[in-house]
Amino acid sequence: MVFGQHEVQLYGIAVLVIIGVLWNTFNLITTMFQQWKAGGVQTVGLIISTISLGNVFLHLSTFGIVVTTWRGVLCWDDLPMFFCAMLYVWLSSSCLSFWSIAWLSVLYCVKVVNFTSELFAKIKTNISPIINVALAVTFLNSCVMFSPFFSLNYRNESYITPVTKNTTCVIKTPLFPTWINMNLYVLVFICYLAPLPVMVMVPSSIRLVVHLCKHTLEMRKNKTDVQSADSYLLVCKLTVALVGVYITTLTTISLFYLSKLYGSDISINSLLLGYSFYCIASGVLLTISNKNLREKLLALFCSTKASNPSSKSLSGETGAA
Repeated sequence: MVFGQHEVQLYGIAVLVIIGVLWNTFNLITTMFQQWKAGGVQTVGLIISTISLGNVFLHLSTFGIVVTTWRGVLCWDDLPMFFCAMLYVWLSSSCLSFWSIAWLSVLYCVKVVNFTSELFAKIKTNISPIINVALAVTFLNSCVMFSPFFSLNYRNESYITPVTKNTTCVIKTPLFPTWINMNLYVLVFICYLAPLPVMVMVPSSIRLVVHLCKHTLEMRKNKTDVQSADSYLLVCKLTVALVGVYITTLTTISLFYLSKLYGSDISINSLLLGYSFYCIASGVLLTISNKNLREKLLALFCSTKASNPSSKSLSGETGAA
């Protein structure tokens, strides 16, 4: 009976995984095709592509870790390499997706907010190449930082006593080789995954919100360029919503690990639900806020060809409305 309940939960979560993967794959393919059609790399489109790519691998790897853990992979005599690979992909894709949202927040902040400093003025004129380089560095860091996970293995001290009622095997905890300072390494990559992106996202988002609210109020007061004011607000809502989704996911994951630390019997499915929320919500927000993605999605669901002149003009834009 309990096994059946676990299966039902797993099948239900699998539906969420399929939705998230398909949605982010749509964003990725559509954006890449638009970039290829435009004959150049646009920063907003590049960020959308990296977020979507990270979300696809993040969702699949999280589901794979949950399924293999549920099937007792930690009870095997030897730790399989595919489990180490899934952990590597899971953390690398998380890093890529989280930091891409941070760079998107910085991009919108610098583009919209006016700075009096000459240094910031120069940064503003070159923000697109700077963000492109930052994305490339983020991708390389994501690939290199988590490579030690391929060296995970069992040691004599890795055996622990199972605490769950339904576990019939001895659970093993994989450990890093002795030459790696595990506490220091874990501290470094956790800071890189959580506090550092937040330190980038929150100040830029707050600065963006304050500027846009003030700018919009002035526009509406003077009754000029209301459409432009609404466009600014959409960019603001996108950035704040993405940051909110990230912080909500981070809170959910933190609560899960804290509960495990204090011996709670919370299901690992809650971890997968948290990541499912992040992948689906961020993918939907990117689609809603992007003209090209909106047009393609409407054409896909309505089974109509967006071939009229207005649709073509809209599909040529990759930025937020």
